[in-house]
Amino acid sequence: MTELHSLRDAQLEVLKVLYPWYKEEVFRRREQMMRLTAFASAFLVLLLVTMLAVPSAAHSGPTGGLFAITGIALFTAIFAYLILQQRDRHRMAKEALIEIERAMGLFEEGFYTEGKSLYPDEWQTDWHRDRSVTVYLTVLTALTVLVIAAVLLRP
Repeated sequence: MTELHSLRDAQLEVLKVLYPWYKEEVFRRREQMMRLTAFASAFLVLLLVTMLAVPSAAHSGPTGGLFAITGIALFTAIFAYLILQQRDRHRMAKEALIEIERAMGLFEEGFYTEGKSLYPDEWQTDWHRDRSVTVYLTVLTALTVLVIAAVLLRP
């Protein structure tokens, strides 16, 4: 019985060390997705405003437009890939964090507070319905379409 108790204590100590690390990782990945979106969006808005405000000195023809559109599409694709990569890492960290919280009894009714759990049960699954990445990618796509339209409509 003493060995089992000491094993449980050792496991809890490991969880206490891992918990803040995974919690920070979850927030760091979310923040990184927001920063990538903000940077790419700011660049695309700046590009759009510049293209609309500054008249073209010489028409670059279809070749210049094709290069511009290709560059804009590649820029957006790279940032979309980076955002999706951060999303995947965020999900892995979130899943590990929830497993640690389960092991620590944070979702068990009556474990910490009488008659209820410390954390609501829906916290275990709500992260599956997170729509933030959809919003990030929709914003990037809309701005990319606007910039491409500005390239195509530029005199």
